[in-house]
Amino acid sequence: MAIAHTRSDDTAPWTVDDLFAMPDDGYRYEIFDGSLIVSPPAAMPHASSVTRLSRILHAQLPSDLFAAEGVGVYPNERDYYVPDLVVLTEKMLSSGGPGVGPADVLLAIEVVSPSNPGNDLVLKRAAYARIGIKHYWIVDRRDSAMRVLELDGDAYLEVETVRPGSAWSTTRPFALSLDLGDVF
Repeated sequence: MAIAHTRSDDTAPWTVDDLFAMPDDGYRYEIFDGSLIVSPPAAMPHASSVTRLSRILHAQLPSDLFAAEGVGVYPNERDYYVPDLVVLTEKMLSSGGPGVGPADVLLAIEVVSPSNPGNDLVLKRAAYARIGIKHYWIVDRRDSAMRVLELDGDAYLEVETVRPGSAWSTTRPFALSLDLGDVF
């Protein structure tokens, strides 16, 4: 279902101020270079993967780190991104403002939406790299994989593809072990 949103000046780019004037209607509103992106609420398979991954993270994260859903990443007035999960320090959870800065995000995680995979695989990948988020994981239920990306200069390098069925461990950006089968 498409939703049309208008403003008094349709020629100006969308800003974060415009975003916070939007209705609280269950849709996810993001801004990419002044363009508004509206996403419907997540379907249950997507929500299930986000919730399961959040539980795994919370069980293993150091006490000063948190995995949070629905947190906006706010690099400037014309960009506002909402990853499925972000890992932040406890200090950032109590900060004010419309979101956190990109430097405050230790890890951004997206679970690919089957209705619009390009948002997570292309659009957000480029945007997160451009604003300097060092670690980005893309969980894709379509091929039962998680792509582990690390910032290398101004683009991401895929350092690993994780599959279900065996434990995967990392130390970057923090110590973690998981079987991706527990996420699907």
